[in-house]
Amino acid sequence: MLQRLLRFRFSNQIGTKAVAQADLPIHLRAYDAKKYEVPSTKIKVTTGFAFLDVEPMPRARIMKLCYLILDKLRKEIPAEVIYRVYTEEKIKYIMRVTDQIEDIHRLEQEFGHYTIEKFIQALAGELELVDHMKYFKPWNIKNDDQSYEILKQRVIPQKFEPNIKPPREQQKFIN
Repeated sequence: MLQRLLRFRFSNQIGTKAVAQADLPIHLRAYDAKKYEVPSTKIKVTTGFAFLDVEPMPRARIMKLCYLILDKLRKEIPAEVIYRVYTEEKIKYIMRVTDQIEDIHRLEQEFGHYTIEKFIQALAGELELVDHMKYFKPWNIKNDDQSYEILKQRVIPQKFEPNIKPPREQQKFIN
């Protein structure tokens, strides 16, 4: 049943039966553009960060990224992997909060970020992290691997040593 719900996420009907969107958890509902693609009434001039533009509809961007992350997790990461379980729960929480809170400043406080744009940037990084996790598959590391032995080695922290030049021989240029 869950697979059927995921397959028809962006439609309002599953098969021939209409599904009440309010009855479904937020991560299984179809994306509601009317609800999330509403420009903020409080317009920011700048984010305060260089090369980081103001997001005109941050709730829509967050929800779209969350849907993308969930879809990618379900397709590419095995279900029993702790990373997938943790990330799915975190994304579901983000989706619930984004669905409930409409004020951007309250969202920033809830997520613990200075600006919502930085949070969106971090969420986009999470989407890239799924690709890295798929490639490296850290859940497949066996205890007999050499890489595991390297990870177990104690790392001695390097102390900062100032760059002291050795003394040079004094030369006279003019006699």
